[in-house]
Formats: sequence, structure tokens, C-alpha cells
Amino acid sequence: MLFPTAFSMEAFYYAEDPHRVLSDLNRVLRPGGTFSCAVNFYEENVHSHHWPEKVGVEMTRWDREQYRTAFREAGFHVAVQDNVPDRETAIPPAEEFPTEDWETRDAMVERYRVYGTLVTVGVVP
Repeated sequence: MLFPTAFSMEAFYYAEDPHRVLSDLNRVLRPGGTFSCAVNFYEENVHSHHWPEKVGVEMTRWDREQYRTAFREAGFHVAVQDNVPDRETAIPPAEEFPTEDWETRDAMVERYRVYGTLVTVGVVP
């Protein structure tokens, strides 16, 4: 059975062998099927680099180009890749910083409004 779509939100970077995951997805998706991968843990988002130590789990941290290359090597066409900003997380005014999680307001704004979530969408030819 071939499937029309697959989606991963904040899970892909936990894969032991992400290249194999992409190859397997390409194999089980029908032609024209899509795999949408959304991650907040990626190289450009410097605010996420400490996550593996914080949670005590190994994670794969790729940059934007590594995602594109891995998708292509697995046989996908990369249809879309973009950063989607988080506009819903409330960011307190500057005078309320530092907070428990953020040293500066600028860092929090950068994390949520600038870096946001990296989304890569691959299509099976």
C-alpha cells in the first residue's frame, strides 16, 4: 500500500538513521506523495543547540542545505523549504528580562520570530 502524505513535527531529528527514514518514506509514498518535515532543532537556530544535553537524548542537527541534500539523495524533489515564524508565543516587554529561560528579549524574539520552525517538503517524483 502506498500513502499520499507523511508529516513529522519535532520528531525527525530523533531518528537513529535519518537518511534511512527518508529513503523508507520515499519508498512508501505514492508518486506525487509528500513528506513535510518541521523542526525547531536545526543548525541555524542557535537557541536549540543545547537541547540534546538538556533532554539527555542524541539528536541529529542539520542545517538547511543538509536537509535539502538528504531529501534529494533519498529521491525526493524539494518542493518547499522555509522558516515559519511563531507569532503565537507571547514575548514579554524588555523590562521583564532576564527570565528563567531567556537572558534577553532580543534572543527570545530571534528564536520565535526570526528562526521559528524550519519546514522542508519533499515530493516523490
